[in-house]
Amino acid sequence: MRTPRSALVALATLIPLVAAVGCGGPSTQNDVSTYPAKGRTITLIVPYDAGGAGDIGARLLKPYLEKEIGTNIEVVNRPGAGSQVGVSALARAKNDGYTIGFTHLPATIATYLDPARKADFERASLEPVAMYVTDPTALAVSADSPYRTLDDLVRAAKAKPGKVTVTDSGILSDGNIACLRLEEMTGVKFAVVHGGGGAETLADVLGHHTDVGNLNLSGNTAELVRSGKIRLLAIFDKKEDPHFPGVKTGRDEGYPIEVATSRAISAPKGTPKPIVDKISAAIERAMQDPEFQKKATASGLRLSYLDPQQLDTYWSGMEKQVRPLITLAKKG
Repeated sequence: MRTPRSALVALATLIPLVAAVGCGGPSTQNDVSTYPAKGRTITLIVPYDAGGAGDIGARLLKPYLEKEIGTNIEVVNRPGAGSQVGVSALARAKNDGYTIGFTHLPATIATYLDPARKADFERASLEPVAMYVTDPTALAVSADSPYRTLDDLVRAAKAKPGKVTVTDSGILSDGNIACLRLEEMTGVKFAVVHGGGGAETLADVLGHHTDVGNLNLSGNTAELVRSGKIRLLAIFDKKEDPHFPGVKTGRDEGYPIEVATSRAISAPKGTPKPIVDKISAAIERAMQDPEFQKKATASGLRLSYLDPQQLDTYWSGMEKQVRPLITLAKKG
């Protein structure tokens, strides 16, 4: 098993070095009306590798959000430790509205709930801005894999306990939770590999470095399935996805598991509420753009906007679900 990437690399700060006073950034409530300042760039942190589903979704949103917010957006990838590096950078950034970032749920929640992760942030360090996408989890194999169904995978894992490798995006990521629940339900034991994100997992599947990969449905997944380069064994959702005809849900195959990653956008705690609301409203308008929606559909993105208060409530509910899984993950 590859060593889990729990060790944090040194965090290079993303805190803007230029003070807000004198360069147009809002430092008081009175400055909110001028936000965003002309020519000032907003950094959007993606806590996973470039090329993954989350990164593709962020870059798809970028030009439409720029149009609605009225300034440039710079997408910055800060991968590592199952999104911990990027979310740490977000939490430590200046709370002036010029740094926002993705806080994938449940991965972000699992990071600050697990004492072993030694996260330097907690829920109170982050300000919910908007929900963007909810993306179901699926199990993928290479085209020449001997596994064609979820049952095939379970039978192989029973025959070879601890030998069938399954890669995910980190401890208690949505993919890891799907794997843990499958183990709990069937009594099998996988050799779990915690990777750095969807792009790395996909490379592992295509390069035969893992037997199975946990992937989300958006991004390159649909194209690779259509081209026959990968095959989905099951999607852990309530119903079959029309973009993946013939691929059964886990429930259809006798494994009632429903897991997804929710790509929420947050700001550092203390970001003025009027600015948070302004960013959130701009995200909502961007997501309503017909051209953007057409591209999102083509990429398999399941758009799911929530405003700051709705996201806060959603976050609380998911936290209750994740908390008991911390112990289960440690047993794995």
